[in-house]
Amino acid sequence: MDTNTSPAWQRHASAILSGFLGDWLEARDNPLAMPMTLFHGTEPVAPGSPIAGGPGSTLCISIHGLMELESVWTIPGGDGAHYGSLLAGVNSDITPLTLRYNTGRPIYRNGETLADLLDSLVSQWPVPVSRIILIGHSMGGLLIRSACHHGQCHGYGWLEQLSDCVYIGAPHDGSWLAKGARAVADLMNRAPRDYLRVLGEVIDLRSEGIRNLSRGEVVSGVNEQPPLLPGTRHYAVCGLLARDRQHPVNTLFGDALVHESSARGREREGWALTGVASFPGVDHIRLAHHPRVAVQLEEWLL
Repeated sequence: MDTNTSPAWQRHASAILSGFLGDWLEARDNPLAMPMTLFHGTEPVAPGSPIAGGPGSTLCISIHGLMELESVWTIPGGDGAHYGSLLAGVNSDITPLTLRYNTGRPIYRNGETLADLLDSLVSQWPVPVSRIILIGHSMGGLLIRSACHHGQCHGYGWLEQLSDCVYIGAPHDGSWLAKGARAVADLMNRAPRDYLRVLGEVIDLRSEGIRNLSRGEVVSGVNEQPPLLPGTRHYAVCGLLARDRQHPVNTLFGDALVHESSARGREREGWALTGVASFPGVDHIRLAHHPRVAVQLEEWLL
């Protein structure tokens, strides 16, 4: 099992391996399969018996994306601060938590696990929970939607406390890069040359989690796309590579991995976002730890 006592390079290598082959590792009970774990600072939090110093009644949970760790949230030069801890610095009733998980698993299965985990966490939290804030980067945003859907299906009470969902660079309509990988694999698999088909099979080894990203899938049914959870505020944060919004590179590549339209979920039916913010000159990864994004989150959530 991976812990925070492992060397940093080992944790990052495990996150990358889980992203590529996490579903395969889990199916074989391989110890390299990363378990879903909550952290308060650097300390793991057991959902069934949570302990956090000075627990507040508001839980703010930050959920990383594909092949990432909770360290992706750390703001450079911020003495270890991240979006959740900055919010807690202004409002002491907020307890900031981060989530680590196996990003190679199907998103809907991680969503089920997260929904169950939150149900246990809220019921066992040392003080009554009055508010829950979920912040997801990239795949983490899709995971939030999946957990909400599973929670609705099972009537979980924590949804009543869920006030805000923030989707940061989340590919709601799919990631152009993941779509490209799928298209290349399909093309190679139909090629007449054996070596090209082998290349297609190698590309096709990508995990189910990566496959889900190509279509923005959050539930097990391919054609099923649940609406945003009613009664909750939903915010979208978008990045753009170039500082000039009209620059063609933004149209072609968005934040490098996700187009702005996908981050806004423009192809989703019945969506009503509470707020949207775009950040020209901020790429996909930096969206998770950028001071300008931190200011925007404070405006929305405090």
